[in-house]
Amino acid sequence: MQYNLKMLEGKKEPVNLDEMLSYRFGDGTSFPTSYIEFARQYGFGLTCGEFLIYIPMGGYCDSFFSQSCAIKGTYSDVLGNPNDVWFDIEPDVDFERLKRLIPFASSDNGNYLFWDSARTVPNEMDIYITDFRGLGFVKAASSLYELIEKMTDPKQFKEVFPLFYQEELPATFMPFQKHED
Repeated sequence: MQYNLKMLEGKKEPVNLDEMLSYRFGDGTSFPTSYIEFARQYGFGLTCGEFLIYIPMGGYCDSFFSQSCAIKGTYSDVLGNPNDVWFDIEPDVDFERLKRLIPFASSDNGNYLFWDSARTVPNEMDIYITDFRGLGFVKAASSLYELIEKMTDPKQFKEVFPLFYQEELPATFMPFQKHED
């Protein structure tokens, strides 16, 4: 498969390929193939006018490793007891799946994207979306290819955004540069 996002003006911030390709999750698996291709092709930036898909960029604050830990840190205290969960996880996630989810993207509108580390398709991970404010966790796609296709398709975007969105997202990518202080 291929991504067909229009690259907007800006200088591309490349992924740290060595870091991305050598990384292994707790179960010994690597990043999903669709994510690796996305990171190689686009780098770091704003996807579909909405999402920052975090990629490995060393110790940078918006690196996958920094942001995934920060997002998970907002709810990690509830992962020991299902009675402590303060947000909706249904319709598509149960407590055991919640513990497996890996955050990898967020939006300015408060939406978050997660992978389920229990792979149903070789070299990919199912993707879930939530806003932590009432949407619950909704299975959005089986790969990043499928997710972007759905988000930008007028007939499929409601599968990803069942609430609030009235139209599909633009098929664009705006590259961002790291801002080191």
